[in-house]
Amino acid sequence: MTVHKNWLEWSVFAAGLALVLAIVGYLVVQLVRHGDAPPRLSVRLGAVTRSDDVEPAHFVVPVTVTNHGDRTVADVHVEVTLMKDGAPLERSELHLAEVPRRSSRAGASTLEHEPAPDRLRVRVLGYSEP
Repeated sequence: MTVHKNWLEWSVFAAGLALVLAIVGYLVVQLVRHGDAPPRLSVRLGAVTRSDDVEPAHFVVPVTVTNHGDRTVADVHVEVTLMKDGAPLERSELHLAEVPRRSSRAGASTLEHEPAPDRLRVRVLGYSEP
């Protein structure tokens, strides 16, 4: 006895095959295009908010670290400094376990004094390559 497939079965088969081939193709392209550029980190600060639900109240500074390179970095230390009259008034550190290649990780740092956006300085203190 011969079983004939109808158009719906063939359509589902074609869609599934196309999806699998697209995923395999994407993975092959990523494998071939994978560069070896060193880590290149950039840091961006978000909008500061006041946290009154804890004692003492403090200001939360969102921090986003982006790795534009082709290598993952680990143990990333970021420093957020509040400046006043050209001198550091307050300093806070943030530690991120890792920032994979071509991706971002976010966290937050806290300060006791209210920061104006133009008085905040941020920098990456260091990282390691796993």
